[in-house]
Amino acid sequence: MTKNKTSISLIWSSIDKFGVQVLALLVGVFTARMLTPADFGVIACLAIFLALSNVFIDSGFTTALVRREKNTNSEYSAVFIFNIVLSVALYLVLYFSAEKIANHFRLPQLVSLSRFLFIALIINSFGIIQNVIFTKELKFKEISIANILSAIASLCVTVILVLRGYTYWAIAWQQMTLVAVKVLFFWIFSTWRPFHKPKFSVLKELFSFSAFLIFTNFINIFVKYIYNLKIPVKFSKETLGFYDRASKFQQIPETVVSGAINSVAYPIVASLNNEPQKQLQFFRKMVRVNAFLIFPIMFGLIGIIENLTIIVLTDKWLPMIPYFKILCAAALTAPFRSLCLNTLNAIGKPKHYFALELIRNFLTIVLFIFFSNTVEQMLWGFTISMFAAYISNILAVGHFIKYSVSNHLRDILPYAAISAVMCIIVTLLSKINLNIYLVFSIQAVAGVVFYISVAYLLGSQVIKDVVELFKKKK
Repeated sequence: MTKNKTSISLIWSSIDKFGVQVLALLVGVFTARMLTPADFGVIACLAIFLALSNVFIDSGFTTALVRREKNTNSEYSAVFIFNIVLSVALYLVLYFSAEKIANHFRLPQLVSLSRFLFIALIINSFGIIQNVIFTKELKFKEISIANILSAIASLCVTVILVLRGYTYWAIAWQQMTLVAVKVLFFWIFSTWRPFHKPKFSVLKELFSFSAFLIFTNFINIFVKYIYNLKIPVKFSKETLGFYDRASKFQQIPETVVSGAINSVAYPIVASLNNEPQKQLQFFRKMVRVNAFLIFPIMFGLIGIIENLTIIVLTDKWLPMIPYFKILCAAALTAPFRSLCLNTLNAIGKPKHYFALELIRNFLTIVLFIFFSNTVEQMLWGFTISMFAAYISNILAVGHFIKYSVSNHLRDILPYAAISAVMCIIVTLLSKINLNIYLVFSIQAVAGVVFYISVAYLLGSQVIKDVVELFKKKK
C-alpha cells in the first residue's frame, strides 16, 4: 500500500462523507418544509427494524472479510448467497409481522408501508460483497461515487413524489432509491460476479470471528433506536417526527467532524504503536482539532437554532428545538468518544473497546427506564450516559498512552469556554427587534468572528497550524 494511494483513499472517503451529508441536509430540509412531523414519525417507527435486520444480514462478515489477508472468489460467493438467503428469510419474517408492528404503534398504515420498505433489506444484500472488495482494495473512489450518485437520485425522486403529494411514501421511496441506486453502481463498477462455486465452510470461520461483533452491533443499534419504540406509543407520531428530525439534523455536523477527522486518525495512531511519544503528541493534536471544531458548531447551533428553524424549516418545527438543544449537548463529547474507541482498536485493545461500549449501552438503557416521563427526560438521560462514556473512554485511553486528565483539560477547555461565551452572545443577539433574516445574519457573523478572533488572540495551536500551512503553500 503506497502512501499516495492511502492519501487518495482518505480524500475520497472525506468527499463521500461530506458530499452525502450535504445532500442529506438538502433533502432533509426540503421534506421538512413540505411534509408534516407526523409523516416523519410514521417512517421513524420502522427505523429500528431496518437497522437491526441489516446487522443480522451482514452478520459481521464485512468486517471479518476486510480484516482477512486473502479471500477467494469461492468464499465471496458463499457469503453472497448467505446474505441473500438471510435477507429473504428476514423479509418474510417482517412481512408476516407487519400487522403486529402496526398494532404496537397503533398505526394501520404501517402494514403496507413496512412490507414495501423492508424490500430494501434484500436489495442491500446484493451489494455487500462489492463493498468489501472495494474497501480491501482501497477503491474508495468507487464507493464515494456510488454513494453520491445514489444520494442525488434519491433527492430527485423525493422532490418529484413530494410535489405530487405522496407524503410519507415519498420518504419511503427516498430510502428505497438510495439503496437500489447504490447497489446498482456497485455492480457497474465491480468486475466480481457470483459465478464461482461457493465454499460454505468459510461461514463457520467468519462467524467465529464476528459472533461477538454481531452481538455488540445489535446492542448498539437497539439502544440507538430505543426511543423510536416508546415515543410514538406513549406520546404521538408527531412527537416522534420532531425527535427524529432533531436527531437527524444534529447528527450531520457531528458525523462530518467525527467521521472525517477520526477516519484519518486511526491508521496514523496504529502506525505509531512503536513510538509512544509521537503517538501521544498526535493523539493530543487530534483532540485539539476535534475540540476546535465540535464546540463552536454545537454551541453555535444551540444559540441560533430558533431563528434557523423558522427560516429554514418554518415555524411548524419549533417544538423540536428543546430536543435539538439537548442532543447538541450530548454531541459535544461524540468526537472524543469516537477518537478514544478508534485509538483502543489501533493500539490492540479491542476487548476494552467492547467493554466500554457495553457499559455505555447498559447505562443508557437504565436511564431510559427510569427517566422516561417526558421526551426531554429521555434525552437528558441519553446525554448523561454519553458524558459518562466520554469520561470512561478518556480514562481508559489515557491509561494506555499516558494521557493525563490535566492534559486533556488543557487541550479542550479553552475551546469549550470560548464557545460557551459565543453561545451566550449569539443567544442575546437573537433578542434584537429587527427582521429575522438580518438578526440571523448578525448572529452568524458575530459568532464566527468572536470565536476565531478570541481563539487566535489566546494562541490556539490549531489556528497556528492552519496559518503555518497556508504560509508553506505560498
